[in-house]
Amino acid sequence: MNENYTEPVLQLLTLGETDLHDDRDYLKMGFTPEHIPELIRLVEDEVLRNAPVENGEDQPQAYAQVHAWRALAQLGAAEAVPVFLGLMQRIDDEEDDFVDEEIPVMLGKLGAPAIEPCRDYLADRENGPYARAASALALAEISLRHPESRDACVQALMSALENYAEDDEAVNAFALSYLSDLKAVEAAPLAEEMFAAGCVDQSIAGDFQDYQVRVGLLEERLTPRFTQSPVNPPSWDGELRESGGLSKPKLSKEKQKKEKAKAKQAKKTRKKNKKR
Repeated sequence: MNENYTEPVLQLLTLGETDLHDDRDYLKMGFTPEHIPELIRLVEDEVLRNAPVENGEDQPQAYAQVHAWRALAQLGAAEAVPVFLGLMQRIDDEEDDFVDEEIPVMLGKLGAPAIEPCRDYLADRENGPYARAASALALAEISLRHPESRDACVQALMSALENYAEDDEAVNAFALSYLSDLKAVEAAPLAEEMFAAGCVDQSIAGDFQDYQVRVGLLEERLTPRFTQSPVNPPSWDGELRESGGLSKPKLSKEKQKKEKAKAKQAKKTRKKNKKR
């Protein structure tokens, strides 16, 4: 396996375990744009990704792809955009936490070259719902990290919602939540229309009054929420996490219970995938 790579890419196979959103400077290891093709090859290496577990422990190379995609982002490798998007399906198929948490941030770092591909990925209903939500988050991350791209990111999110009536209510909700985080007043008419049509999962996005409060059209709600409603408005408000990225909308208690049950059922798989 190791003979397929050269220095400094080869070093990534020995770095070993890493935390989510580790902010180490990979460029200090000597990476330059000339290493981009080899880094991309490492990220796409299926043999490496399926490296066997020894004595119940993942080996250092199990983390190599995580290190590689971070190096690509730090190099500003626009060539990696389709590669990163190609990883997203692991969120739905394998509950891969590293992909779920980090790839939207990596796309955010790459900026403008990722806007249209993320928009297309979000609009494509053949992709899994959580992967699509991650692409919506990536658009918000781009705006956060590249403020000059804010309008383009808002338009991309709105464009992907054009066929909201036929789309997944949860995906609609995640996209609206990120629009509200971008203070997208211009999306308020679309949001109002979507909420009125009942095409938004309110356990994720709240209701239209919540949207108006978040974007600054209302100082506070005009009416109280119905306490008998099962809807739990999201507790997030676009706060930054330690990585410098955006928070994710919270799920309702009912949805959290379902997610926990699902996670418990797939515990062994998740333990392995969390270290990918």
